[in-house]
Amino acid sequence: RSVFWTTGACMFIKKKVFYEVGQFDADYFAHQEEIDLCWRAQHKGYQLWYTHNSCVYHLGGSTLSNANPFKTYLNFRNSLFTLFKNLGAKERAMVLLIRLILDGIAGLLFLFQGKPLHTLSVLRAHFNFYLSLSSLAVKRREIRPTAIIRSPFSIVFHHFVLGRKKIVK
Repeated sequence: RSVFWTTGACMFIKKKVFYEVGQFDADYFAHQEEIDLCWRAQHKGYQLWYTHNSCVYHLGGSTLSNANPFKTYLNFRNSLFTLFKNLGAKERAMVLLIRLILDGIAGLLFLFQGKPLHTLSVLRAHFNFYLSLSSLAVKRREIRPTAIIRSPFSIVFHHFVLGRKKIVK
């Protein structure tokens, strides 16, 4: 089955393709660099595939625990990096505006859950993103993104509003 991205915990990529699409972005650490790589591969016309015939065991979250505010920072920042670099011109402004709102809600939820350091991590991620816009714009020009969004609604909408645990295309 064709998929939008594959997990770095179980990914095979041809060496030629890996170098052609620019390898992993060195600005990422520990989170979402494989999503950025997959998206860039699709911009170059490559397809990503999943097979149910393999079984992989992966100890998830061993780099950073979910309780670590640095993990929250990386997840929010790297996601913003990926969206800015890879979204098509038509979608980018709207998606980033929606993300700003959703991230604000997430920050408030962290605060109400008694996790103020996670709230600060969300804010720090946004500040780092805004400070990185000029370097991200250079990378964006190199990528020349095309529109690849498969669903008009985000996975957040599907999960929290529609209550879906799996989304199969």
